[in-house]
Amino acid sequence: MSSISIVSMKKNTVRHIFFALLLFIPFFTKAQTATVTQNRTVVIEQDYFIRKIKAVSADSSIVNSLVHYFQFQTDSIHKELVNMKMNLVEKEKAVRTLIYFISELGKSIQTGVLDIYAIPRSFESYKTVLTALIHHRLLATALTSLDPQRSQLLATVFSQYKEFTQLDDLAVYKRVAASPEFIFQFLEGKPGFRYADSLLIFAGANEPFEMVSYLNRNGWGVQEMIRNVKNVYLKQIAILSKDKQVSDLLPFVVQIADNKITKEEILAARANPTQYFQLLINTLQQEVEYTDGSYIFLKPLRKGIREKALLFYVNEINRLHESADAVRFASVKGLRPQDLYYIITSCGEDLYTSSYLGLYKRLMEQYKDVPADPIFDLIQYDDYRTFLRLAANYNVIGDLLHKLSLEKSADLVKRFVSNIESDENTALDRSMDIADCFTPVSTDPEMSKMMQQELQANLLRCTTSRQYLGIRLYSILSDMLGMVRENEMGRLWARLGDYEQLKRSAVENAKGQVTELVLFYGDDDGASSFNNFVRSYSDKHKWSVSTNNSWISIRSIIDTSLVIYANKPLDMEQELDLRAQDSLFAYLKEHSLEPTVLVHRGHSYHLDKTLKRITPAVKLAILGSCGGYNKTISIATINPDVQVIGSKKTGSMSINDPILESINETLVGKADLQWSQIWKQLADRFSRDDATLSQFNEYFPPANNLGLFVLKLYKYYNKTI
Repeated sequence: MSSISIVSMKKNTVRHIFFALLLFIPFFTKAQTATVTQNRTVVIEQDYFIRKIKAVSADSSIVNSLVHYFQFQTDSIHKELVNMKMNLVEKEKAVRTLIYFISELGKSIQTGVLDIYAIPRSFESYKTVLTALIHHRLLATALTSLDPQRSQLLATVFSQYKEFTQLDDLAVYKRVAASPEFIFQFLEGKPGFRYADSLLIFAGANEPFEMVSYLNRNGWGVQEMIRNVKNVYLKQIAILSKDKQVSDLLPFVVQIADNKITKEEILAARANPTQYFQLLINTLQQEVEYTDGSYIFLKPLRKGIREKALLFYVNEINRLHESADAVRFASVKGLRPQDLYYIITSCGEDLYTSSYLGLYKRLMEQYKDVPADPIFDLIQYDDYRTFLRLAANYNVIGDLLHKLSLEKSADLVKRFVSNIESDENTALDRSMDIADCFTPVSTDPEMSKMMQQELQANLLRCTTSRQYLGIRLYSILSDMLGMVRENEMGRLWARLGDYEQLKRSAVENAKGQVTELVLFYGDDDGASSFNNFVRSYSDKHKWSVSTNNSWISIRSIIDTSLVIYANKPLDMEQELDLRAQDSLFAYLKEHSLEPTVLVHRGHSYHLDKTLKRITPAVKLAILGSCGGYNKTISIATINPDVQVIGSKKTGSMSINDPILESINETLVGKADLQWSQIWKQLADRFSRDDATLSQFNEYFPPANNLGLFVLKLYKYYNKTI
């Protein structure tokens, strides 16, 4: 055979082998290339997401578990979608939603719209909606339990589906329903909104008095829409809106519509305030028993109880705060335990401290010879968390638990502590309420042991079921209670920053100056407090005092960098005290002076006015009113690092002035504020009089604000216990 033939044969053999190999090399279609690209994108988004959640939290135990959960979920969903029998276009679309979901969830966590504990429920919601879309099922029920943030996230994720407009409308519904007072305004601009009827029903349940007011306005608006909604209770509201006694009838809108009571029976009871108020309470108790308290149209009834409790009792008790108890609390004489209970729980934020303590005392007096157990069975544990929160805030939680049998105390603690993670919207607030009980409970070994056991049991339950929000909160609470019981709060400061002291540099401006602001109000107590305050700075060797028509300034002669400003307590009736404050703030702004120490001097009912004056520059807030503790969280939302001093019960000039004097003397000496040292000196000073010392013990230094610390530990993931 010639060499040419051999070469030719070799070439043909190579060619045959080459073409044979081609049979085993896949040729990717455009669709297959897109699938490969999607698979790669899923992996990239997974990696990017994991890096994001690791960046926002140093809680490695939870983050590592969440990473494992996330990878398992995304891999499982991806695999299921790839293997699902559907046409390639729909399959690609479904996989794209997974990519969008990972991306949007990561953005929401990074920007703080959602926290990392929302990951599992977000996945469950995503899978529910995806399944509904793939199998062409109804979407309305898929988003029923979602908050506005997750609803909007899912609408964005599924924007490529034809059902997007419905998903987006559901997200809008959630967002608007979160602020029911704006529902009518929203519907005026969008009368054809898909879920207009649902929004109107929600408005009727949450803002019934606003709906009546709206129905009685001139102009068409959405009034006709309200009247045309096919809901028996909205129709009843529309009927009652023309009645002169609508404010007395409206709380019973459900009972009237269901023919359980007549207008005549309600108005007959209204002739006697006590009889009418007890009718409200009785009706609520019947409905709570029937509906388990979850029906949204219970809200008009609860609003009616609050309104009448204020009108018949609370406003009068508050107004008579300087009168003898027999006069002050005459309006509640003869009321039943459940009546007093609902006055307290429905008006807790409106009660002066002394008003709360007086009502609590009268409630407990009805069980002075026996355990107070029946009260919780009587009210079917309705709103008991509010009752316990107020008891903790006013420092009577220990007294309450000791007035119950051991069995009832244990039951109450278990109810109070359990399942805080079940509602993401209230979980943090509930945790803060629990922490507020730690100090009074820790003095009783049996009670504190009971509390610790419940916290540990719930932590174990959440760990076993991978309830990450519960794991986080119960871990914080369990460790914190352990520190309180063992008097080892120093471990906490190592994570949060040292709340046992406030460095002087923290309250100085760039020039090393300290600006302190003291706010007074123009009632008799305010005038007396102001005069006593001024006398504290009468030593001309220490203080230089300047005054004008509206305010005074007090400068330290020893250390001229400390300047105290205080408005004069001018006539409150004409709001001259507020104008004096405005004048002072205008001066401070003009001279670029930002107060870093703010002092409230006045009754608790003035405190909200003071809070409006707080800026992020305030590092120390001294709340000299009754029940100042209850407002510390409001301050923390403005400046999370603020340190707060206040009272859990009654604020007093005899306590406030020495505290402020001690603080200012320390600042004049250019020293840091060491709270344990200052508190010991004050306790020694007040020890000469048992009553004064007892009152001082109701004040809390910054290091004892446990509810605030739960908030900080939760918010700042990189500062874990």
